Amino acid sequence: MSLEKYRRDILCCTRCGFCKVISTQKQKSWKYNRACPIHKRYGFDAYSAQGLLYIAHEILGGRLNYTEKLKEIVYSCTTCGYCDYACKWVHANAEVLDIILELRAKLVQDGVGPMPNHKAIAENVALHHNPYGKPHTDRFKWMLNETEPSEKAEILYFVGCTTAYLKPEIAKATVKILESAGVRFTMLGEGEQCCGATLWRTGQREQAKKLMERNLAAIKETHAETLLVSCAHCYGTFKREYPKVVGNLDFQVVHVSELLKKLLEEGRLRLTRKVALKVVYHDPCLLGRLGETYIPWEGTVKMLGVREPPKTWLFGSKGIYDPPREVLRAIPGIELVEMERTREYAWCCGAGGGVLEAFPELALWTARERIDEAKDAAADAIVSCCPRCAINFENAIKHEKADLVYYDLTELILKSL
Repeated sequence: MSLEKYRRDILCCTRCGFCKVISTQKQKSWKYNRACPIHKRYGFDAYSAQGLLYIAHEILGGRLNYTEKLKEIVYSCTTCGYCDYACKWVHANAEVLDIILELRAKLVQDGVGPMPNHKAIAENVALHHNPYGKPHTDRFKWMLNETEPSEKAEILYFVGCTTAYLKPEIAKATVKILESAGVRFTMLGEGEQCCGATLWRTGQREQAKKLMERNLAAIKETHAETLLVSCAHCYGTFKREYPKVVGNLDFQVVHVSELLKKLLEEGRLRLTRKVALKVVYHDPCLLGRLGETYIPWEGTVKMLGVREPPKTWLFGSKGIYDPPREVLRAIPGIELVEMERTREYAWCCGAGGGVLEAFPELALWTARERIDEAKDAAADAIVSCCPRCAINFENAIKHEKADLVYYDLTELILKSL
């Protein structure tokens, strides 16, 4: 829907503040009771879901002019989705995240957005099929010589740009695990292109839509029943954003952590080597809060939280939370402890929504907050399931000179095989 169609949702805001601070029922300490990275970083209400909704309202009413500062505020949001979860959980059932994304799309439509580095991403995707400007021919440079994907299989492994170019060790580990468990899989090869995650979240809709349609056509040609991903951004984009463009998908989107859990339960994957580590697990936003399947809806907003016809709401509570934890507990020697903010209440790593590209200092600050939380849990390592999280956390660990290491879940599984 366009921003105009969310006017009623915007007016639902009661200034309760739960988009900024975790409710007293759920917070565990004063130190880690904050939920919105940009509001904690900058303090002003403009840097919050509440502020962004009011900005959207005033723009719709023609009472607010575009400025460079306004654009900076709109694009500082990591689109982590906590505000969306909190608003629905507390009372309003307002589509807060969709409003923020539509606000960005309007800025692009009006020739104001996105940020310069976001435009560069679109140019790179158009020329090289990835946001980093890397040669498309290098996309599968990481692949082991002995790896031979099947020509056809029920499972299609979609590697993703960040994994393929910046964190190839995750792709290598994933493939080795699949082969160890005897899982047949196929790949798109040169046909794989960017999933469109950052394009969509920075409001560059036309480019994102073309990419999505092209990707779906390529996936359909394989006749695969399952799309396997090891990137949380790919996962959340296929599950939540693609249906907005093309309707219901005719294949299942599965994260590697879900498949690992299944393989362990079936006895196809046996973990025998001890990995002596005390670890915390970080819930990636696009795997957890934003990891539910979007159900396309068209209708009328009757009143607060009421839609006609009835709408399937995404509350964030049915994302991928348990599979990664169950897999970690299955690794001999691993002691899993929790940070204070977990699952729906997890603090964002800071790399989403185009923030890593446009505001690297903000992305680093946000990751450092999470690293401090992991250290307070007395962990040896922080584990997650997203290459974007990996990059930002590794930068923060290096910057802080923290006595902590980062592992992707697949890397620890590989150590235990």
